[in-house]
Amino acid sequence: MKRFVGPVALVLALLLAMASLIVNGVVMYGLLRVRRAGLAAVTEARTALSGLSDRTIETTIPFHHTFPVRARVPLEQEFLVPIQTTIPISTVVWVPLEIPLLGTYQVAVPVEAQVPVDLQVVIPISQTVEVETSVVMDTEVPVQVEVGRLGLEDLLEHADTALAEM
Repeated sequence: MKRFVGPVALVLALLLAMASLIVNGVVMYGLLRVRRAGLAAVTEARTALSGLSDRTIETTIPFHHTFPVRARVPLEQEFLVPIQTTIPISTVVWVPLEIPLLGTYQVAVPVEAQVPVDLQVVIPISQTVEVETSVVMDTEVPVQVEVGRLGLEDLLEHADTALAEM
């Protein structure tokens, strides 16, 4: 029976070694595929980084805010008001008349007249007006940022160098 155990153990050892070799080959193949995918991702990342400094980032920033406004506004202005009219006068004026030896008598004098008025009046206005309100800003502001003007060249070079070392 000892003769039989030796060759069986040898065959089992060879089968175990072959199975281990096959499993190691499959694992190595999987690792190589992962490595290739990683290298492709690193190459793609380096390509994206190399063109990043020439790009422009465009976005829109929503701006929704209410601003309280409180102010005192001085107003100093002169208004020129033209007046053109005719004033009718129809009245009786009592005039005292002193007659020597007889005394003072009241005499009724009827007055009928039309007085033309043609003038310009300057009216100065000087006052301070209080203004208190709220201004609602509801807009979107377009923003364009050139990546090259942000000063990120050293950081991008460092990232590219780190990716190249992989």
